[in-house]
Amino acid sequence: MLMRSREHEVPAVPGHEPDASHPERFTHPPGTLCHHVLVVDDDVAFARTVADALNDRDIEAVAVSDPLEALALARRTSFSAAVVDLIMPDMDGLELARELRRGNPATEVVLLTGHADMRSAIEGIRNELFDYLQKDSLQSIRLRRAVRAAIARSELRAENRRLVSGLQETTRRLEILNEVSARLAAETHLDSLTAELVRAARQLVGAEAVRLVIMERNDLGDMTIRSAFGDGEVALGAKFGQGDGISTGVAESGAPVRVEVPRDNPAYSSRCDDMGTALPGLLCVPLVRPTLSGALTAAGRARPFSDDDLALLASLARQGAIAIENTRAHEVNRNFFTHASEMLVSLLDSHDVHYEGHSRAVAALADMVARRLGLPEEDRRTIHFGALLHDVGKLRLPPGLLASTAPFSAEERVLVRQHPALGVEILRPVAKWGLLAPIIHTHHERWDGHGYPRGLAGSEIPLGGRIVAVAEAFEAMTRSTPYGTRRTLDEALAEIETCAGTQFDPGVARVFVEEHRLNRERLRGE
Repeated sequence: MLMRSREHEVPAVPGHEPDASHPERFTHPPGTLCHHVLVVDDDVAFARTVADALNDRDIEAVAVSDPLEALALARRTSFSAAVVDLIMPDMDGLELARELRRGNPATEVVLLTGHADMRSAIEGIRNELFDYLQKDSLQSIRLRRAVRAAIARSELRAENRRLVSGLQETTRRLEILNEVSARLAAETHLDSLTAELVRAARQLVGAEAVRLVIMERNDLGDMTIRSAFGDGEVALGAKFGQGDGISTGVAESGAPVRVEVPRDNPAYSSRCDDMGTALPGLLCVPLVRPTLSGALTAAGRARPFSDDDLALLASLARQGAIAIENTRAHEVNRNFFTHASEMLVSLLDSHDVHYEGHSRAVAALADMVARRLGLPEEDRRTIHFGALLHDVGKLRLPPGLLASTAPFSAEERVLVRQHPALGVEILRPVAKWGLLAPIIHTHHERWDGHGYPRGLAGSEIPLGGRIVAVAEAFEAMTRSTPYGTRRTLDEALAEIETCAGTQFDPGVARVFVEEHRLNRERLRGE
């Protein structure tokens, strides 16, 4: 949980003037890279605790308790991100967020509240708030991750605006930059992202060869190329000392370079600068972020490269560096999403005692069908997690109800049938889990329209819901519970075949039965 900071005295703030913690008194030396973050909470001590947790070598956080004072500060200081309490006197967090973004659209807002108000969360999403966190379960690492992601989004927005307003380039180049910006922001795989950067660089400056390299510094202070994308060959894993290589020097210094004859440059090294083109000219620009060091090089053009070409390539590289860092962060978030899902399943296992292991078994069976159907990787991933969390709504049912060995009464049956909708509500605040909602909501629908909760029929039911419906029913039939006799695998498969076209999608049922018979031994080991 977020730890409370040490107490310190704060003078009165007449007329909403800044106190000693405000940006006018920031301690970062002038000219250093620093992102300003505004923390607004009517609980002064908590606001300072949050600000203390966020302060870092490249982040200065200022805590205030008055929304009007926050707006006054925002008129004097450009904040990359703001952490805003939802419930405050005079002005609530949503209204303050709108005013902050009206003054500076690049300010990304993280809403922080101790009130689990779903309507406020939905309203926040409609107002394009970046994230929504709850105080009672807040951890420092989650807070910092959310704010750093908000800062990265703010930088990307600000960079896009500077590019559009500052570059006096041809319409063709502007169109390319705009298209590339959108594609980079949407890309989540590093290989695809770097391929897009290489293609865009070649198109923007008309170079014959383009290469992107990512480097790191070893314990001796030497630069090492860890990965390369694009044209030509480089010495992966080789050590480069100071002055050894144009591209390594650019990555180290952060200063772009334009040369007409690369081999005449004193820093030239064939190990990292040979682009494999006989045409003259070379542009090399840095790919530098707090967690990234690299260079983007374009070489070979019949007419000389200009300073405008160098500036354009540098602008693309800045966007590319942000996108690469975001892609790496996406991988971290994906891992966090996986771990969080597993934690929910473990909690469900302890809650629904007669169905321990049910969710993971259903996910394995759904994976089997999705693979056989040849679905795209992202669709298979969504179906996997939809199957894994299909019963998460049971966490809102009384534990005694699920632990009972007696048959459900009519009232209890009505209550249990609410778990698909309850599952959707549990996962709704997290955008990534929102993709699973259609599966969770429909896994008890029937092909003939006699299922619940909505009575959907046939193709009205999403494919993921139809797959989980078969997998869930099969797994339930083949386990021992107080509610019915356990069936053998062959008996359960026969039941799936019998119910194809009534309870189950006949195509999905057929694939399930065929695949299970082919993979029975492997499935037993999962």
